Amino acid sequence: MLMNAIDVISALKTGWKMTKSHFIVSLGLVLAYMVVNMLFSFLPATGVMGAICQLLLLAISFIWSLGISRLTIDVVDGEEPRFGVFGEMIHRLGGFTWMMIILGLLMYIPFFIILIVGCLVCDVNIDLNSMSNPEYLMSAMSDLGLCILLALIPVVYMGIRFIFAPYIFVDRKVGAVEAMKMSWSASAPLQGKILLFILLSVLVVIIGCLCFFVGMFVSMITLMYAQAALYRQAFPAGMQEPLIVEDANVVVG
Repeated sequence: MLMNAIDVISALKTGWKMTKSHFIVSLGLVLAYMVVNMLFSFLPATGVMGAICQLLLLAISFIWSLGISRLTIDVVDGEEPRFGVFGEMIHRLGGFTWMMIILGLLMYIPFFIILIVGCLVCDVNIDLNSMSNPEYLMSAMSDLGLCILLALIPVVYMGIRFIFAPYIFVDRKVGAVEAMKMSWSASAPLQGKILLFILLSVLVVIIGCLCFFVGMFVSMITLMYAQAALYRQAFPAGMQEPLIVEDANVVVG
């Protein structure tokens, strides 16, 4: 079965439509998550208790990611938001954690390698005593900024190729590695459109920030649903088999 090409604008429009329909519930979920994070900031940050608190917060953030992925997919499919999805996803926490560890290594090991090599090649040397010198500050920040931009290239690339992995893991009930493989295959012919989606998402966030407090939440919620809509375009409901890339088209094996 030939897959339909993804439509970035349509995904963003769907995100906005879902936001208007379910804004209060979605805002409540986002605020609840932010409150939990804020409460954890008052707990010990060092020692054994600090380590336990950080691990617990990480687990909560992963359960949030699992639940919100399931919820947004369901809403895009025409269902009403269900708080119960967060509890339903707890049993998949181990596999999701494993997947996030792999993704983190794939993204940030190249980032730090390129950043360190770039700083060595460009001879970036930050002298705190010279930071008051405008010429030195401009030169140092320019070189460091260039190194950071170069180091971000593999992060962006990996983000594009694995953008569907969390949704596949939740929606298709496959393992972490299989979800990553499916995302890698499906995103191969769609990289340009996914990059466009990311750039437009940044623009939406900027517009939301310009609209102050409420605008930030509206943009955040819109993008949550838009990304789920983008996933659903690439992986229509009911398709169970892994994807195979054939030339410029994505087809089911």
